[in-house]
Amino acid sequence: MSSVYLGLVHFPVLNKHRETVQTAVTNLDIHDIARSAETYGVKRYFLITPDKTQKEHVGKVAVFWQSTAGRTYNRDRSEALEILEITDSIEASVMLITTQEDVRPIVISTTARIMENQLSHDKLRLLYLQDRPLLLLFGTGHGLADEVHAGADRILQPITGLGRYNHLSVRSAVAIVLDRMTSRCI
Repeated sequence: MSSVYLGLVHFPVLNKHRETVQTAVTNLDIHDIARSAETYGVKRYFLITPDKTQKEHVGKVAVFWQSTAGRTYNRDRSEALEILEITDSIEASVMLITTQEDVRPIVISTTARIMENQLSHDKLRLLYLQDRPLLLLFGTGHGLADEVHAGADRILQPITGLGRYNHLSVRSAVAIVLDRMTSRCI
């Protein structure tokens, strides 16, 4: 099975007017996505932001949960955050994976939009069963900027529910994609 890496992108992402912006890091995304990632065997969870203040905030949260007080209060959260790494960009994350794995990962962007030639969840599962590392990119705000999709190797089809509403929290989307990718493989 592939080594799976996850990137939570805060820049470049879109706002509701489809303008490229940088979003703020939220504590819930830090904790909850780390817990989902650890549950599904993700090797490294990259929190991607070029903003120095945001990186400092994430660092403080991670340091607390790695401290004696944090580990005593909630050991599970501390353990999950051990896979967290803060990077400046998607490219920096790809370089770190390439160095560690000796091969460039297959970069897969996610979106709630219908786009051309999207990868099905079944085909994602097949990629997972191979040996090449995967980097799954999730966007904050209103999703990844078009340039991220253009630079990705594949774009994953949207998660669809039973109704017309389609705006999941990124935490929910990560958990659903990880489960769909691995559930028949475990």
